[in-house]
Amino acid sequence: MKRTQYNNLISSYARALFYISENKLGIIRKEVEFLLAFFKDQRDIFTYLSHPITSLERKKEAILSINKNLSESLVKFIMVVLANRRSSLLILILEKFLNLVRENENELEITIKSAKTLKESDIKIITESLSFLGKIIKVNNVVDPSVLGGFVVKYGFNLIDASLKSYLDRMVDLSKMEILKIRNCV
Repeated sequence: MKRTQYNNLISSYARALFYISENKLGIIRKEVEFLLAFFKDQRDIFTYLSHPITSLERKKEAILSINKNLSESLVKFIMVVLANRRSSLLILILEKFLNLVRENENELEITIKSAKTLKESDIKIITESLSFLGKIIKVNNVVDPSVLGGFVVKYGFNLIDASLKSYLDRMVDLSKMEILKIRNCV
């Protein structure tokens, strides 16, 4: 299967979970966050759930043994994923579901690239100035010496470039244009 087909499949399952969670979105979100953390800590249990020889009944018992209080709709959803032999995609589906919930709640995760690690006060100023975008729930500060100074903020597919490198690149372009104007006038 091609990568785009996998992504479409993951998105389809995640949207299905999102729609069936409509009136219990907060509850299912917490359950999914718990399951993701659990699966990442206990890879062997996830491997057990992914194994094709393990019966669906055993898989359901394993899911319920992780947390007996999981909502019935989430358990049924997971069982559909497992029955359709998509267990290897389960973690990706649950992560995509959380992304859909964050979009729905207008929550953002941002990455701030800077030449050096930013102080907490600098991060606070940047996040407060971006509050019009939505609720910022997570900030990653990535050190990239090529930025030179300033910062670059990435959220979703958007980019805000307030870096010295970007400014200098624009200045070089303007200088080239001015040189061309002078050359054409002479």
